[in-house]
This record gives sequence, C-alpha cells and structure tokens, in this order.
Amino acid sequence: MKSNKQELGASAILVALSLFVLLGMAALAVDVGFGLTERRNDVTAADVGVMAGAVDSLASNAVVRDQILSFVRQNLPTTYSNAQWQTIWEGCTDGELTTLNASGHNFIPVAPPGGWAVSSPWCISIDPAGFVRVSLPGQVVSTSFGRVLGVNQLQTGADAIARWASRSGGGILPFALLATASDGTHVCLRDASGGHAQEPCDGPDAGNFGALESPLYGNVALGTRQNCTGSPKSEVLAINIALGLDHRVVPDPDGLVSNEYRDTCGVINSGNTPDTLNTFQGLSNGTQEGIATGPVPGGFTPRLQQGSNPQRSVYGSNLDDRPLWYYLDGSLTSPGIPTSCVKSTFNNSTQPPFDWDGDGTLDLAESFQHMTRCLTDHVASGSTTIMFLETIGDSPRFSYVPQFWESTFPSGNGWRHILRFKATWLQTTWWKKGGTITPFNPGEAGTFVAPGNWALIQLSGIVIPDLSLPIDLRGTPGPAGGLNPFIPELYR
Repeated sequence: MKSNKQELGASAILVALSLFVLLGMAALAVDVGFGLTERRNDVTAADVGVMAGAVDSLASNAVVRDQILSFVRQNLPTTYSNAQWQTIWEGCTDGELTTLNASGHNFIPVAPPGGWAVSSPWCISIDPAGFVRVSLPGQVVSTSFGRVLGVNQLQTGADAIARWASRSGGGILPFALLATASDGTHVCLRDASGGHAQEPCDGPDAGNFGALESPLYGNVALGTRQNCTGSPKSEVLAINIALGLDHRVVPDPDGLVSNEYRDTCGVINSGNTPDTLNTFQGLSNGTQEGIATGPVPGGFTPRLQQGSNPQRSVYGSNLDDRPLWYYLDGSLTSPGIPTSCVKSTFNNSTQPPFDWDGDGTLDLAESFQHMTRCLTDHVASGSTTIMFLETIGDSPRFSYVPQFWESTFPSGNGWRHILRFKATWLQTTWWKKGGTITPFNPGEAGTFVAPGNWALIQLSGIVIPDLSLPIDLRGTPGPAGGLNPFIPELYR
C-alpha cells in the first residue's frame, strides 16, 4: 500500500503536468488569436487589392497588376522593405489555378514587374473573359507562447477574385461605330450586302461591314463555352448579340498596328486584353436570330425578347416595344434642356406633327426623328444636363458599342482599333418578304402580323450623347473619353 506522501507526490506531478498543458494550450490559443487577426487582415488586403485592380477596367493588364500590388501592400499590417516585398512575391505560387481553370476559368498569370524573377504560376492572374485574381504570399506570424509546445510560427494567406461585369444589361454588342459617327445621330449598325439598304443604311453605308467577328472566350458567369474559331459564324454572332461579348476588350492607346492586341485565342493564351477587333461582311442569320427571332445556341434569349418591357408581335416574335423617349426625365423643362427634349412634347394626342429631321415630311411627336432631333439639339446647345433615367440601362435596346479610330470599314474581314465606347440605342429593324420592306420602330404605330417568312435585313442605332446619361451608366472614361462599359464587383 502507498503512503500518503507518495500519493501527494504523484498528485503534485499530475497537477504540474496538467498546468503545463493547460498553460501551453492557453498560450497557443492566444497565438492562434493573433493568427486569426492576421488572416482577417489578409482577406481585407486581398479584397481591397483585387478590387483596386478591377476598378481600372479599361487600363492595361500591367496597370491592373500594379494597382493590386500597391493596395495589397497598403492594407497588410506587416511593413516590408522594397526588397522584402519583391522577394515574397517572387516566391509566391498560386496552387489553386489548375483547379479554377478546370472548372471553366482561364486564369493566366500576368507579366511580373520588370526585374522580377517570379515562380510559375505566380500569384496575380487575369482570365481574359473578365476576371482578375490575387493570391497573397504567405504571411508569417511568430508565436509568443506557442513555442512552449514547439510551435514557432503560424502562416496565413488569402485570395480573392473580382469580375468585370457589364455596367448595364446590354453589355458590349458585336457592332461598331466609325470615328465619324456623331452623338445624337441615327446610324447604320448592320445591313444586308444585297442592295436592299434604306436610310441610314443607304449610300456609302450600303452593305456595310460593321459587325464584329469575335470568338467566345468562355465565361462561367454568363454560361458561355470557349470557341476560339468563332465557328459556325452565325451561331457565335447570335450569342454575342444576345449576351454581349463574353469577354473584356479595352481601347487601343494609339490606334497603331505595331502594339495592337487582336481579339483572338492568341491573346487569350498570352494573358493580354484585346484592343483590336475584326469586322466582317454580310448580314448572316446570326444577326436575325440574336436580335429577334432565335433560336440562339445555348438556349439564350434573343436580345429584343429580353426584359419585362411591353412587347409587340413582329412577324411571330415578341420584341421590346418601349421607345427611347420613355426614359427621358419628365421633371426637366426648357431652358434646362432643349424644348425638343421636354418629355411632354412626345405625345401624339397633344402635339401636332412636325418636320423634325428637315426632310420635308411631317413626323409624329412620338417618332425616332423627334428623338434624334432632341439629342442633336442637346449636343449643339452644349448642355450637360442628365436627361435620361437610370432605368434606361435595364432596356435590352441600351448597349455599349466600340467606336474605332478608323473612319472606314474594310472591304471584307479586317482589323480595326478601339478608340472608345459609346452608348447606342437599338432603334429600327427592317423586315423583308419578297419585294416588301417594312421597318419596325418601338413605340410607333404599325402592325406586323402578315404571314410568311420575313427576314431581318437591316438594323440601325441612335448614338446617345455621353453627358445625357446618368453617371452610373458612364463610369470612368477611357483616355479618349467615351464610356466605360464595365463595373467591378467582388466575385469570390
């Protein structure tokens, strides 16, 4: 039998061991708390950094990268020398890229700053479809009490992805404006090359080549799959019209061939962002299907069938029937805006016909001729008054269209350089059966129920002046002005 002294001695040893373990665990818990605080700081730094890069959505990938590096550094609690900062990034690799890319992304590490010798794949990457990612280098937290248990350091990290989403539901349409297109004007966006042109697709615009032959990059947020060949052309065009381009494109800084990035899979695989687009000839079935009739491959809805606006049956397809003047701010009056833009003047019941476009023919108050006169008056007067409501961005007829440096289209397929982006309203569709051609303008009189196979042969648009739009639909302009069609959002 043990003596009391032996039992007391054994108890003392157990108590001492228990206290050692308990104190060690408590000490480790304190260090883990420090680690969790560091982790929260890392998450904040990653989120702020990736959003800072995404804000410059029209900038080069190098600018996006540098913004990320700058804002991450500012938001980390650890102070690094320049040499230390370079070292931790040079040794950083993103182990999740393979998994992300297998799920449908195409993240490619951007070129590092000059003089850096990074590992591969390093930790800042861009998916040309419209995503940017940062994975922070591991941040080390030295333990204070955990060393008692042999834990000298804790390592934390974080990652974040931002997306360049469309600023409106319209996105960037695969049509283009020449450098000569003026604000407020009625322009030809697309027509048949067979000589059936009507104003504004007549004269030198007949058979214009303004549609864009853009491949699909594959965008997991939009549900598109990569199609680098852009074939079949009509199917890809229909998808691009229905959704807008499924990838990011930016203005070309100078319009020169020497430094252009063409909209091809070569750009996708190099991690660069295209600033030069390919135009092509002819009005394929893809235009009709993507704009109005369908079917659109992938089950997407044709553009003018989208949204909750009132629709009208146009030869069997229900198309958006809400006109541009509907979105004018009814609280505005002259002299704050031109008299022609006062919303109450767009009323056939109270306003007499007038020759709004000066062609010698009287036009109704509710007409696109009145609308274009309003916009050209707005430009001519130098007005900076915002005339449109923000809800205009919800219309399927509202879109962003690239405007080129060049003032002519090529005589077939050809590359043209983006100068800026302009807001363009999809106005008139022309429908042809046999020798009969009938235009459909939203909000204007007309019935379109005659049987038979009617084909869409032309499409026009109205170039909306930048300053007439709400600021949220303009964004920060590019170097040549215009609008920014992208808005950054934290994706994950």
